[in-house]
Amino acid sequence: EAIEAYEKALAIKPDYVDAYNNMGVSLKDQGKLEEAIEAYEKALAIKPDYVDAYNNMGVSLKDQGKLEEAIEAYEKALAIKPDYVDAYYNMGIALKEQGKLEEAIEALNKALSLKPDYADAYNNMGNVLQDQGKLEEAIEAYEKALAIKPDYADAYYNMGNALKDQGKLEKAIEAYEKVISIKPNYADAYNNMGNALKDQGKLEEAIKAYEKVLAIKPDYADAYSNMGKTLNAQYKVEEAVEAYNKFLTLKPNNAEAQHMISALTGKTTSSAPKKYIENLFDGYSKNFEQSLLVELEYNTPKLISNIIVKEHGSGSLGSVLDLGCGTGLTGLEIKDFCSNLEGIDLSKKMLDLASDKNVYDTLVHTDILDYLNNTELCFDYFIASDVFVYVGDLSELFWLIKSRNKQKGRLAFSTEKTRKDGFQLETSGRYSHSKSYIESLCKKFDYLISYYSEIDLRKERGTFLTGDLYVLSF
Repeated sequence: EAIEAYEKALAIKPDYVDAYNNMGVSLKDQGKLEEAIEAYEKALAIKPDYVDAYNNMGVSLKDQGKLEEAIEAYEKALAIKPDYVDAYYNMGIALKEQGKLEEAIEALNKALSLKPDYADAYNNMGNVLQDQGKLEEAIEAYEKALAIKPDYADAYYNMGNALKDQGKLEKAIEAYEKVISIKPNYADAYNNMGNALKDQGKLEEAIKAYEKVLAIKPDYADAYSNMGKTLNAQYKVEEAVEAYNKFLTLKPNNAEAQHMISALTGKTTSSAPKKYIENLFDGYSKNFEQSLLVELEYNTPKLISNIIVKEHGSGSLGSVLDLGCGTGLTGLEIKDFCSNLEGIDLSKKMLDLASDKNVYDTLVHTDILDYLNNTELCFDYFIASDVFVYVGDLSELFWLIKSRNKQKGRLAFSTEKTRKDGFQLETSGRYSHSKSYIESLCKKFDYLISYYSEIDLRKERGTFLTGDLYVLSF
């Protein structure tokens, strides 16, 4: 009806520039972005210095994913009106989406210098800082937004996410509760509250939170996935499978759900999907070390490194490749004993954390098999700490290391133990390998087991998970 009114105005006065601009806003609100842009262009054809039309055009271009064109539109608005606060604000959002985080902060700071009580700018500043991993600064930005606008649900929600990433789960839940008190149908807040409750071990409460999500938004796919994980943690296998199947009706090609259904229904696949592993560890990266080292008493990198150094004797280990290096826990243990240390991993976020440790000579974002297939290999040691639990069939990996490495070397790794033959996909979504399976690979590809021991890998559900530790020479 609004658009019809603007059209009638333009029929009477074809050069009515505000009508074109406002029509563009209404078309954008309808999701008709191309038509909205055409309306703004007509406004600008009549009035070339119409800053609002440039700014609004930028918003529509951003919503189309045309970020560079959106920024150009904001720049044109600012060239006409250098103190145009909304153009700086919108430019900050577009720059954030481009991953240009420092430039985004600069744009948002300019908006705030012009309008110090701009709550939205503080909120989005917090989002940029959160993307940079500056969680404490992000929380300060959200607090400033809330000091200006105490009922700002989005700021509480974003603060909850930052607090959750800090591991401050109780405070995160409090923030989500504030969101819901302001906006009771905020599905994302219920979902993330469920995740925080799950991380606290309050599984029943987590499931209730996911149920609230689905009552508000029945097609909220992630809530079904999260519910599947939580039900699996409660050993409710059939209900977990049902939740994952519902997730797959909404996202049919999702690798994680397909993998977990295989795990829960006893179907052993050859390997976990790459996308599943990448998403798992990207999501796990922020709390990875706190969770593994403190809560789960994980010590495998230290054990492997100590055994390698002891077995090797005096002198440098030479060149070492850390397969699936994660955040660099093995690198920290082994660096002082080798002349060259390289790490590879599927998770970019894990690699960023490994890079911060400054112990690797080279870090590569890649899949293990792709790397072994396509890179010139000349290593003295290959190490895989808790990596083969995401690879079932190890045949190709063993063959590639043996056939493509240009010198004799050693392969050191840990596995989760199974008493069954071969390898098994467990309900955890990880693989276990039998000692007889590893021995069969050694025989097939001419490796010699120079060290073997049974170890406690880490805690799972309150008890230590049994694993095996190997050093093979080839």
